[in-house]
Amino acid sequence: MLVSKNRVQRHFLRSKSGGVLKSALALLTVLSAGGVLGWMLLMPGAVQLEIETRTGFPATAESMAVNPIGGLSLEGKKLVIGNPGTYGGGDAMLEIESITGSASLPSLGRGEIWLYELEMHITRATLVVNESGRLNLDAFASRLFSDPVKGTQLPFFAEKVRLVVDEVVFVDNSKIVPSRHAIRASLDSERADLEESKEIFAPLFDLARSVGSLPVR
Repeated sequence: MLVSKNRVQRHFLRSKSGGVLKSALALLTVLSAGGVLGWMLLMPGAVQLEIETRTGFPATAESMAVNPIGGLSLEGKKLVIGNPGTYGGGDAMLEIESITGSASLPSLGRGEIWLYELEMHITRATLVVNESGRLNLDAFASRLFSDPVKGTQLPFFAEKVRLVVDEVVFVDNSKIVPSRHAIRASLDSERADLEESKEIFAPLFDLARSVGSLPVR
């Protein structure tokens, strides 16, 4: 997909939207973790706060390490993205055992997200459709890399993404009689050249439709 990548690179070079702080905080939330500013290293709670502020989904992490030298790399352990009250609360949406990634610092300075690689190991994902028919993961992913003021998606490109998922729970509260069932997913997906941030979670969206029979938009 060399042509596609070159086209995206040209778009990124032309774009001038966003500031360094806003962009760095956007990267902090990648599924949701990480950061670039030095004070973030001293206040790891800022990671969880930024995720919740951007998405409305609460977050906690056991550990988070960020290295801005020679680019931007991050490593997190036991990151948990909770379900807000609009999705019934209860079980966490994503229980992430580990997350690692690296990104372009120059792109962040232009208000863009360019990931060199991202890898997440999710031990359990609880996908919930609320009474209005909205999937929790869709709401979360849509807000993760969006401009909090304009509501538009930030320019995004990911060269390599690996998603490992052990278990998935499907909950449909849009039915007259709510349904719930779980599967052992054993999912291990690796994809390249993603041009939309929601594609990070594409394998989970596919499972929600095909296996969970959830009314995913």
